[in-house]
This record gives sequence, structure tokens and C-alpha cells, in this order.
Amino acid sequence: MKSILFSIALISVCFSSFSQEASVENKEMFEQSVVEGVISMTLPSSVTAEDVTKYSKYYTPYFTTAFDAQSHKVTFTMVNNDVKSRRVIMRFLGASKIQTVKVEDQSYLVHELYETFLN
Repeated sequence: MKSILFSIALISVCFSSFSQEASVENKEMFEQSVVEGVISMTLPSSVTAEDVTKYSKYYTPYFTTAFDAQSHKVTFTMVNNDVKSRRVIMRFLGASKIQTVKVEDQSYLVHELYETFLN
């Protein structure tokens, strides 16, 4: 029994050390940005400008990114503001090791963020 609890605790610690959370301060502004096709969120401090450049270069048919290294804010400017293109944001977040996005006071798994706001 102790070994099972130890294993669960170890997995939890490892999982939490690798997962990161992005954030959105204002839900209404975020929803409007999705409609406009210029979507912003704040990435965790561990994500660097080099990371953003490296990960976003694969998705230029869908969006371009601008990153403010001081505030860690990334802005996705959609090439075509459609559901398929917005789905690709999930790939970028996954590559950045982001598993949740906090919108105001509620955290969403990346797929829940897509289903709730980007779809």
C-alpha cells in the first residue's frame, strides 16, 4: 500500500513539474479577440522568445505570433480566422508544454479551452 501511495505521489510531482499554465486576464476581451482573429494570452515565464519562435514556425499557414518577452504575452494573428486554424493553437500550446489555460479564475485543459472559446 505504501508503494502505491509513493508511486502516485511521485507521478504527481513529476507531472506538475512538467505542466505549465498560460493565462488570460479578461474573459470578455478574450472572446472578442477570438472573433477578431487576434488572440492573446500570457505564457509562463519558463517559455522564452526562442521557444515561441521555434514552435510557431511550423504553424505559419495558420497564424503568426508576436511575443513580448517582458510581459510574456503572445499574440496569435490568424491567417484565416476559422475553427480549423484556431485548433492549431492547441498544437502550439502543447509544444510549449502548456496543459492548462487560466481564464480569469477558471483553469481549462487545452482541449477544453478550444471547445469553450476557440470552436
